[in-house]
Amino acid sequence: MILRMENYKYPTNEEWLKVSRTFPEMGGFGFSFIKDITLLLGGEKSIKEVHQIQNLYHWDLVLNTKIWNLRQSYVNTLVNFNRGIAQTDQEFKSEEKVIHLNQFEFYFETTMYYLISARDVILQIINLAFIEKFSSEFDVRWGTSVISKIEDLKIKDILITASNNLKEINDLRNSMAHRFPKTTNDFRSSISEDGKRYGSFKRKAIDYDKRVDKLKTGIENLYSFYTELKLELGKKFPLEKPYSSAM
Repeated sequence: MILRMENYKYPTNEEWLKVSRTFPEMGGFGFSFIKDITLLLGGEKSIKEVHQIQNLYHWDLVLNTKIWNLRQSYVNTLVNFNRGIAQTDQEFKSEEKVIHLNQFEFYFETTMYYLISARDVILQIINLAFIEKFSSEFDVRWGTSVISKIEDLKIKDILITASNNLKEINDLRNSMAHRFPKTTNDFRSSISEDGKRYGSFKRKAIDYDKRVDKLKTGIENLYSFYTELKLELGKKFPLEKPYSSAM
């Protein structure tokens, strides 16, 4: 089958609005831009304090971009799914449905990337905002090392909850990025370490309806993480109204 480029269609205005309205309103947290040289020369804040708030502002810009891109890929994923994707032998004879499937697959994996990337950028912000001796960005990873450094029990609880709630979506994304994807039928053979036993198994790919359900749940859990943390950040830092992904 030849897939003609003219049959790849962007979402219509109506399709875009219908799906985008299901995406929660979030973006950057709203850290203010500072003139770091002015603060340093004026002695208003210590070098460490200036470094902290200056870096928080720039990480916040990164977060806003990640969430904006997350929203775009999310909308494209669901629009193509809602249009109808090829799943049966008969449907694979339809050029339109095959194109929708290709687009769905591409945007679904892209959405997984941006969802987990946004989660990881939020962890960088937690590192700077709530850890007294914050780590280098290259040492900030999900796990007990970051959690153990947080003294604020509320923040620690938010972080643990987010880690648990987003674990399944993180595992799915990692399988697509680093391992044999869970979105592909797995009929590989296996062999024992001593090389004497050979076997094979069949693991069906996660079906498309479940992928959409997992995606929606992942977005909801990211939003809960974002909103709970924003409330705590607002108690410690003056936050402006950020540029929202819902705009």
